[in-house]
Amino acid sequence: MAVQQLARTTNPLLLSARAQRDAARARAAATGFAAPATLTAGVSEAPNSDPTQGNLRFEVGRELFTAKRHRAEHDLADASVLSADAAVRTAERDVDAAVLREVIRASAWNSVAKRLAAEDQLLSGADENVRSRFAVGAARYVDVLRLRTERLRVQTERAGALAELRAGRAALLGLLGARAADANAILDSLVLLHASDDDGGVITTWRGVLATVPDLASLLDSAGDVRIADAMLRQARAEQMLGITQRRSQVSAYAGVQRIGQANNGPAFGPSVGVTMTLPFTASRATALAAQADLRSIDAADASRRGAVAATRTRLAMATARLDAARERLTVFDAALLRGAREERESALAAYRTGGLTLLDFVDFERALARAEIDRVRALIDAADAYADLMTGGGNAAASLPLSLIAPDRR
Repeated sequence: MAVQQLARTTNPLLLSARAQRDAARARAAATGFAAPATLTAGVSEAPNSDPTQGNLRFEVGRELFTAKRHRAEHDLADASVLSADAAVRTAERDVDAAVLREVIRASAWNSVAKRLAAEDQLLSGADENVRSRFAVGAARYVDVLRLRTERLRVQTERAGALAELRAGRAALLGLLGARAADANAILDSLVLLHASDDDGGVITTWRGVLATVPDLASLLDSAGDVRIADAMLRQARAEQMLGITQRRSQVSAYAGVQRIGQANNGPAFGPSVGVTMTLPFTASRATALAAQADLRSIDAADASRRGAVAATRTRLAMATARLDAARERLTVFDAALLRGAREERESALAAYRTGGLTLLDFVDFERALARAEIDRVRALIDAADAYADLMTGGGNAAASLPLSLIAPDRR
């Protein structure tokens, strides 16, 4: 859908997620290289603080045997990239689901508003007939009140439908994040947003879209909570490996030249070489606690993943049940019966005008027909909500992200 593609390129929070991913990739590309060499200069045994009389030395040093540590640093940076990638993929999927839900909602509420407008127009014609008959004493005043009350109810419901339509457009504009004029032009170009449902067009169009649902196993594996929990577990393991390499002995070597000053029977020149090495056993308590902390971090990340899988599986099951219930409600309505009832509307109005149908029967007929058509559209809205929740891993995937506003929930 074109509007989904637009949202993928203009949604501000999605753009922010991609920027975070690019930053993580840049950090990974700059990780794992050898540290720069060090230059050391010093003076010693200089009488009267005269450096020309003392010993001078210049040395260049570098760490040795750092390949494993650099590899661990690179693995940790790669884990951060995988986390950022998971966040972007989750955000893209959430944006797609949110856009689809809001477009269906807007289309559906537009259809409801048009149906209520048609009902009000029909009741308006009946109202004129009743008032003309009441003027000559051929109708009761209670009939006038009944029709006006019914019209008031219909107009109130239509105002609510129009408010939902405007809210849907506002949500879509927020998801698009484009300039208001451009976004409104795109929304206005969506023919389905203004399609009439006289032939069930809104139902027919979106029912096919909502019928395609991946199996629960793939939805569970691709759920945002599970993806991010997997990334956190990988990151915890990479941090453990980095900690292991850092707690090992770190060796540095240096080489240079030194000058023996006059205070030490100089001047004389000679080489200067040496090795430095950390001694982890001198901090055995801290080393053991750090290793234990890394293990606990892995255990916590693993427990978080198991919790995310269990919670997501439950949410997916609930969303599936809601989607099945909404689909069942859609199939309950007999499309042929609804079309036949629509065709009887004018006949019912004519029968009422000629006295062949009572006011009560006419109002009941029109209300029952309108309720059936509107309830059918509401079932589509419920199906869209459940479908979007399925596509987002049960409706709560974004809660683990700083992108939780990309899919506003107005239910």
